[in-house]
Amino acid sequence: MTTPKPRRLLVIIPDRLTVLVDKGEITSRYYNPGDLFDEVHLLLTNDDHPDPEAVQKTVGRARLFIHNLPAGHGLFFRTLGWHPWLLRGWLRRGLELARAIRPDLVRTHNNFIEGYLARAIKEALHVPFVTSLHGVWDRDELDSIPRRLRSLFRRKLERACLEAADAVIAVYKPIVRYAREFGARDVHLIYNIVAGWHIAPKSDYGLHRPPRLITINRQRKEKDPSNIIRAIRDIDCEYLLVGDGPYHEQLVALAEAEGCGSKVKFISAMPNEELCKLLQECDLMVSHCDYWGISKTLLEGALAGLPIVVNEHPLEPIPDYEGGWLTLCDNTVDGYRTAIRKFLENGEQRHSMGVAAGRHAQEHFAPSSMEGKVVAIYRRLLMKTETS
Repeated sequence: MTTPKPRRLLVIIPDRLTVLVDKGEITSRYYNPGDLFDEVHLLLTNDDHPDPEAVQKTVGRARLFIHNLPAGHGLFFRTLGWHPWLLRGWLRRGLELARAIRPDLVRTHNNFIEGYLARAIKEALHVPFVTSLHGVWDRDELDSIPRRLRSLFRRKLERACLEAADAVIAVYKPIVRYAREFGARDVHLIYNIVAGWHIAPKSDYGLHRPPRLITINRQRKEKDPSNIIRAIRDIDCEYLLVGDGPYHEQLVALAEAEGCGSKVKFISAMPNEELCKLLQECDLMVSHCDYWGISKTLLEGALAGLPIVVNEHPLEPIPDYEGGWLTLCDNTVDGYRTAIRKFLENGEQRHSMGVAAGRHAQEHFAPSSMEGKVVAIYRRLLMKTETS
């Protein structure tokens, strides 16, 4: 009896996994949903060298292989903004690695240099690929001249990737429009898979003493919680701020300047499992986000049955927020203060919105359901290649 050929998945990602490990943002089977593959090869387009043992859980039972093919700022400038003709050397090295791995399927995170390599692998080796999109890239991160120029140069890669992709995963609703306008043919709305098996839904909506508020976000311009800190200055509460980023030091200084340093607790990083368990012990999730979609932390908060307050998008409504399952407010001190006080003073409102959030989460982004949708896409594409 012949031994069946192992199924191999090649995942091309820009993330520095060491950073995600340090921040506790490691989710079981994230790169191998359903334990579908026997081998998972993570190709990092950077020079990061994470501890394989710390990353193993992301591929489940599969054998893990980690490779590097750096494509940072140096490559961007050397190739005059990722000009296709000047990328041939980098693509050749990527193709050599793919030939050695012999993947059955390729998955890329975003459609920049990673997606362009997946397209080249498909053309050379006839291997299908799936691209997941984690931003609305014709609108997100365009707030400075360098970012606008970078976006302009990478447009050719974005379109080339999406036109060639066998399936495209949009992790929130506004991405669907972007994907289709840039040439994607088979688009699926599948929210980020979070560590839902560590999240127990709330059963008691009585307030802690003092009430516990929580924000979990990368501390940067688009997710700046300054107005939330100002809003809780005169509110009796304990405010947990989980995350780190370029705004961290100024947020610590702001809390002290506002006289509420003693009620704001900064936690730079926490293992995802512990963070998910912590949600049940909080009374209210409060967030600020100016990106064009829903963040993973709101998915986790909703799965925990927390009532949620988040700001209205400054330009247009976010369709993922529709359905009455969270509370929207102005991104002002008064907007947050009013919304927070409403929940702290009204137990019935707190309970009903927490239950609504939990119900909506189970219907629209339960981790098991999202994982199942990804597995279905993978199986369909594998069946085509295995029967061809």
